[in-house]
Amino acid sequence: MELCFIGGGHVLKGELDEVFEELSKRIKPNSKILVVPFATEVSKYDSWMGSLEQAFSNMINVKLDILHEDFPTSEMVTMINDSDVLYLIGGRPEKLLKIIQEKELAASIRNYPGLIIGYSAGALAFCEDCILTKDDDYPESIVIKGLGLVDFSVEVHYTEANDDELFALSTERTIYALPDGCAIFYKDGRIHKKVNDVISFLENKKTIE
Repeated sequence: MELCFIGGGHVLKGELDEVFEELSKRIKPNSKILVVPFATEVSKYDSWMGSLEQAFSNMINVKLDILHEDFPTSEMVTMINDSDVLYLIGGRPEKLLKIIQEKELAASIRNYPGLIIGYSAGALAFCEDCILTKDDDYPESIVIKGLGLVDFSVEVHYTEANDDELFALSTERTIYALPDGCAIFYKDGRIHKKVNDVISFLENKKTIE
């Protein structure tokens, strides 16, 4: 398994061009990419798929498909097993994790042998501690149980306005803060590639990686 954590950014405005350039080195021609959209509302599925189809259009003959919330678990597991890449989109991570648990998909994701891409909420869900820092959606910072694919946490759509929250949360865990347009690639127990500036927080210390 290889993981790609994307902090955010508008794919159709070119803000993720460098990230998708790295992805193109890892995604083979004729790959099947399965989109896991549970973090957002069903009404937004089509717009997400339209954006992603354009984003992946430069890759050779890749095919995108999508999991729908109302599919039976057996069909979802088969679709996951038949895919080459999983793409967990943005939205609300607690909604994403809730549906993954309800549909009993956590084991299939944890045992997935291919590339898993997490965008925003999708990236948060990869972590043991899924951190939701205070913003317009969350009046207070909270930590919920994630999928546990890595032992660090990430902050997505990072801005310096959240530094105080991140300093406090970094006493118990390492946090990698990802501004829009930034990403990290993780494989074999380590981060082996960073796209643009990534900021780490650990024990009240802030470092630009």
